[in-house]
Amino acid sequence: MLRARLAVAALAVAPLTLLPGCLTLFSKTEVIRAEEPRRPIRFENPEAAEAFNKALKDKPAGLGGTYIGVPFVTLFSKDRQLSDSAHFNDCVLRCDTDQDGTITLVEAKIFAGLKE
Repeated sequence: MLRARLAVAALAVAPLTLLPGCLTLFSKTEVIRAEEPRRPIRFENPEAAEAFNKALKDKPAGLGGTYIGVPFVTLFSKDRQLSDSAHFNDCVLRCDTDQDGTITLVEAKIFAGLKE
């Protein structure tokens, strides 16, 4: 009786292991604050502008995401990313520490050294 049950269970599982699996992939990137205009800003000198723009490129615009996956079955990925102008505005707010609307060379260098 026990052998018969094992044989039936083995026959039921065998097709599942021999048939190809199903791979489902869903990936989406959601842009946050897309309609936000760029904040006006002045720079103390061209060196400050260059240092700020270089640091701006190094800072990630992503806000994180959700990843769910079971190997060989399903993968779900949803990323959230700031728009270019929203990313610029957030970086300006972090860089311009005295909030006077002018980014100095010292502020730009400090901003470039910040870790996320």
